[in-house]
Amino acid sequence: MIETNPPSFGIFWIITETEDLQDYKLLYFNVPCDMCGIAIDTPTIQFNSKSGKSYNHKAIWESRVKNNTGHKPYNKKDYNYYPRGRVEIANNKAVIYLNPSINQTPIIEGIKKEFGLTGYSTAKIRVVADNSAHYACFIC
Repeated sequence: MIETNPPSFGIFWIITETEDLQDYKLLYFNVPCDMCGIAIDTPTIQFNSKSGKSYNHKAIWESRVKNNTGHKPYNKKDYNYYPRGRVEIANNKAVIYLNPSINQTPIIEGIKKEFGLTGYSTAKIRVVADNSAHYACFIC
């Protein structure tokens, strides 16, 4: 299989107004990297996580979604309204952390596609349904 997107790490939301997730949009902010998780050709990206090596959901929502009129109507919501998650890459493996309500095959496949992971075996990709308050949303 030829991969069209390079592997990448970052954060995402599943934008939906229904608990059954029949209609949703994957909103994501990703950074191309190697399979060790080192960002590639990204000298101008300013990360805002505590570690300084990735994105923070709240900070990205406030700076790039909430104030962007192109993202109506969901830009009126708070960052933690919609189900969300992140992709981390290290040691030639990827981990997808997400709210358990979105741990569904079509959604996982969409995340893998946009984060350049469709060409990797399932042994190299782990999905972690995080039921902690960190990923709580309106569905919870």
